[in-house]
Amino acid sequence: MPSKRRVPRLFLERELSGDTLPLDEREAHYLGHVLRLQRGDELVAFNGRGAERLASIRALHRRGAELDLGAERNALPESPLDLTLLQAVVKADAMDLIVQKSTELGVRAIRAVYTEHSVVKLDEERAERRVEHWRKIAQSACEQCGRHAPPLVAAPVDLRVCCDALPAATRRLALDLDAAAALARVGPRPAALAVAVGPEGGFGAEDWRRLDAAGFERVGLGPRVLRAETAALAACGLAQSLWGDA
Repeated sequence: MPSKRRVPRLFLERELSGDTLPLDEREAHYLGHVLRLQRGDELVAFNGRGAERLASIRALHRRGAELDLGAERNALPESPLDLTLLQAVVKADAMDLIVQKSTELGVRAIRAVYTEHSVVKLDEERAERRVEHWRKIAQSACEQCGRHAPPLVAAPVDLRVCCDALPAATRRLALDLDAAAALARVGPRPAALAVAVGPEGGFGAEDWRRLDAAGFERVGLGPRVLRAETAALAACGLAQSLWGDA
């Protein structure tokens, strides 16, 4: 017996009210050329604000499209773990992977930070473009994995600024290859958790002074040296397995 076809999902950053919904040229191109949908095909439209609706394509052409909106659906619940990833900015492909996969793993916020050994530094204009790019990756990841609300993706800031902005009640962990404690043995589920991951060269001495002063506990993932993107995703996956909805 052939497997049941998975219904595509489309993130639309606006209200999903009424019986029909017009789409612009970019959205129509995505439906027709990326999702390979045609007039009459079904999909799920969602907006990250609690609304998900079944829909079908009423019209699809080069300059736009129109959806027929149907029944409302219950959104997939978010993980009970309020997880923030403090990620040192790394090279483009690795950063894109971290944003995509950590979104799939249920991270609530991705806060890019500049550290002592950061190779990548972005001026204001480039940073704005990269953040918009990362947000689109997160939205697409939600479409693929069934998640309703994309994570907060913040513009890169200095590590100290990010540490100072964390809510006081947040449990704070920083990955350290030399740490005696393992992340898996941290203890009971925290209400909110922040995990800090360094760049390709790891955190520097000044970074550790800032992290220690901000109350971060040093934890490890084992004896092997992991790439930055591997470490970030392993930490997120382990945290969800221990305290989230995995």
